[in-house]
Amino acid sequence: MQTRRKQTGFIRKLLYTLKRGYGFPITLHKIESETHDYETGEREPTIITQKINRAIMLPGHMQRKFESDSLPTGFRYGAFFDTSTKKIIIDAADLGTFNIEISDYIIWNAKRWEVAQFQELEYQTAYVIFVRMVEGTIRHMVEEINLETNLQLTQEVS
Repeated sequence: MQTRRKQTGFIRKLLYTLKRGYGFPITLHKIESETHDYETGEREPTIITQKINRAIMLPGHMQRKFESDSLPTGFRYGAFFDTSTKKIIIDAADLGTFNIEISDYIIWNAKRWEVAQFQELEYQTAYVIFVRMVEGTIRHMVEEINLETNLQLTQEVS
């Protein structure tokens, strides 16, 4: 038990140091459900979000991929698309009750990053999340907006 407490303390200190040096604000999104309008074909998702003030962003890489398929006539067609991947470390204390799943996604720099894989670190201290971004995906971005006004009433109504 004493060893576990020492290891957890070491991991917490390391996470704190990394968050201070490499921490960026991100928002985790989970699509809870979707309603479909069968007349217009539109989908309206219900999204749960969790804001992380300091997620540790590790450098990733960018690559160009090619997907192809062939028709029964033998004609081959395909397309190039750009993907980039990143590793993100999130402190488990920052998640609260949010459970990470493969179907979740992250919004960072106004771009959608799909969760490709995730791992839980020792003693449930943090999560390492592998995310990938593909240009052109629907973001379903949820943003908090704070509005302030300096409204002053100068007339009386009787």
